[in-house]
Amino acid sequence: MSMGLAEIEAVEVASAAVAVPDVDDRALDALVHDMDVKGYGFLPNYISGAQLQSMRDFVTDAVGRAGNQYVGFTGADSLAGSMFGDLGQTPAFVRLIKRVYERGVGRAAPDAGIYQVLRCLAGQTGEAHSLIFHYDSYVVTALIPVHIPQDGQSGDLVMLPNTRRIRASYAANLADKILLDNKLTQGVLRLMMKLGILPVKRIKMVPGNIYFFWGYRSIHANEACDPSKVRATALFHFANPHAGSSLGSTVRRLIPR
Repeated sequence: MSMGLAEIEAVEVASAAVAVPDVDDRALDALVHDMDVKGYGFLPNYISGAQLQSMRDFVTDAVGRAGNQYVGFTGADSLAGSMFGDLGQTPAFVRLIKRVYERGVGRAAPDAGIYQVLRCLAGQTGEAHSLIFHYDSYVVTALIPVHIPQDGQSGDLVMLPNTRRIRASYAANLADKILLDNKLTQGVLRLMMKLGILPVKRIKMVPGNIYFFWGYRSIHANEACDPSKVRATALFHFANPHAGSSLGSTVRRLIPR
């Protein structure tokens, strides 16, 4: 018996689903409270040992094929068929991210997908992808640490949390980014980090946990990790406030990132 398109799609989604823990309202409220007050919140042991190992196997293979240097994946298509891609399509996981948005922003989540990124710092090229302070384009950022060095430089996540509100227009958002994303500002921030006078929140991440923060509102970056080690993090972004902006579309075409 043949199946219709909707039935085939349902089977594909079901086969890609990843088992994740339920998060009740009380835990969700505590998570969002920490994001508002501390700058970040986390759910311990959200990823099982077997799921984490599958993610690590993917990273090990990708880094090896890149000559033990930095490698990154952008967009869900680049991670299709992997544990990362499957998790990004899992209904329970998508609902969690949307619930975080709704609790924190106070309005219904937009009908939008999750934007995925996997960053693997390794070798000498990894340093070039460190201490780049930025705002995300998306309101909610969920981060799963996959590989985190246990000694030496471990590539800690550092942030100045919740330094701005969600801007009413893309033009205001662009002005913020221009003020931050330039050689002078980046140089000053890195010097202040080196001198230990930048009041950043430093997050020591534990693989298997999942961390949430308001990526759009928080200036953040990762520190470098030792070239001989691997630091890999999976990022799941949700809700671009300026997704429909014609100015934003023009800027992204002219300056793709």
